Amino acid sequence: MGLNETEPGNDPASIEAQHASTVQGGNANVEGIDDSVLPDAPTAGVEDVHGQARDSFMPEPLEQTVAVDRNEQVEAEATDSVAQVPAPPCLPDNTQDAATTSDDLFGAPVARHDHIHHNDEPPEGPLSVDGQSLDVRSIASVAEAPQEEIDDVQQPHLPAQLATEQDLEPDITDTDSALGSDTESTTTSLSASIYNYRQEHGRTYHAYKDGKYIFPNDEREADRLDLQHHILRLTYGNRLYFSPIQDPTRCLDIGTGTGIWAMDFADDHPECQVTGVDLSPGQPTLVPPNLKFLVDDAEDLWIYDQPFDFIHARLMAGCFADWPNVMRQAYQNLEPGGWLEVQDYGLPVKSADGTHLGTDLMRWGELLCEASMKLGRPLGSDASENYVQWMHDAGFVDVKQEMFMWPSCGWPKDPYMKELGRWNQINILDGLEGFCLALLTRGLGWKKEEVDIFVAKVSRDLRDRKIHAYFPMPVTFGRKPFDHEVVFH
Repeated sequence: MGLNETEPGNDPASIEAQHASTVQGGNANVEGIDDSVLPDAPTAGVEDVHGQARDSFMPEPLEQTVAVDRNEQVEAEATDSVAQVPAPPCLPDNTQDAATTSDDLFGAPVARHDHIHHNDEPPEGPLSVDGQSLDVRSIASVAEAPQEEIDDVQQPHLPAQLATEQDLEPDITDTDSALGSDTESTTTSLSASIYNYRQEHGRTYHAYKDGKYIFPNDEREADRLDLQHHILRLTYGNRLYFSPIQDPTRCLDIGTGTGIWAMDFADDHPECQVTGVDLSPGQPTLVPPNLKFLVDDAEDLWIYDQPFDFIHARLMAGCFADWPNVMRQAYQNLEPGGWLEVQDYGLPVKSADGTHLGTDLMRWGELLCEASMKLGRPLGSDASENYVQWMHDAGFVDVKQEMFMWPSCGWPKDPYMKELGRWNQINILDGLEGFCLALLTRGLGWKKEEVDIFVAKVSRDLRDRKIHAYFPMPVTFGRKPFDHEVVFH
């Protein structure tokens, strides 16, 4: 057989027909997913907490060219036999919606830093969320985009939107309600007892100062926290902070969690010594050389050998019994001119048209706030609506608050806010059980079975696009005055 001859079935037209059949078959499978079933999220291709690589779920992308000689035919046959697997999305795109499962989506964008510090580029390829074709760049890649200082405030290098609180127009044409579908002497050393996590209702909780933090600390929650970090980067226009800091040399991250914010900040400011503190020792070990993690309680007396230029706390509502004392200690441990910034959330949810009223989604927020108050730790808006006043009381000046929002699902008509709502829907659905278990059982005396039924009801509301709810997301920051500065109150 000559070089220019082809075997039967291997001619370009046959190969192209086979390729189209394969793609159509794949689409049919996606459309046939039962959105009432949420299977386990695919986790292959993500490193686990012990640094062991799991089997990759990301095959090579499908070739788009048709072979014209024997060598190219062999290559085409190999590539055409591989089903194309999507990469995680980042930025919104306007096409038709369709249902798929939340866990199918949730497995994609998680970009953990567990024990390995790198900036690998994500593979390229299309992805569908609710039937929409999305940008092939991962949230992680956008979050790691270079930044520059403009007007003394951190700005993204690439154009980005801000999810500022606003009156949004609902998308009345979108009727699909389903979610496609070395340790300092003054801090605690890492003893074996710290790893003896409290186990309750199938979830694990921190052991050090047991009971202070009411959300889980297991692998499932760690993955959700990392996803949430990237959603926040999208919300804030790719910023890590809003305080107009310049050339910081020492930074403290309170409640560092998985440490992902501290790692990004340490990368962006290699000249700054960054310290992350948390009740759980769940942070990676291989990190930037200017970053360290400590197991410590921010409600204890702060004893640091040097003051900080910048203190950051994020999503800590519900964690502290005495927020004013925490802010006073932050003030005392800042250099003159240093900044404190608190990024947080509000509960219960709100809406501009009242569609949230009387829903299980609204009742969920009310119950969590009630339970948290009974446990002595104000949560949601009970805490975040007082941050401005508490900062002023502590002595801070130039206190500002920027308001952002997270739609409860993809109900907004605006493409950017719709996409943000979809990602928040995944975030809340995956964390919903963990949000409720400890608070409702410990604070309100509910049984596990009662919590399960209530979680199912709230999940239903989170999928209902007729409920135009959103979570307020305030960012509050203030400056410690200079010694010579005259302060008027």
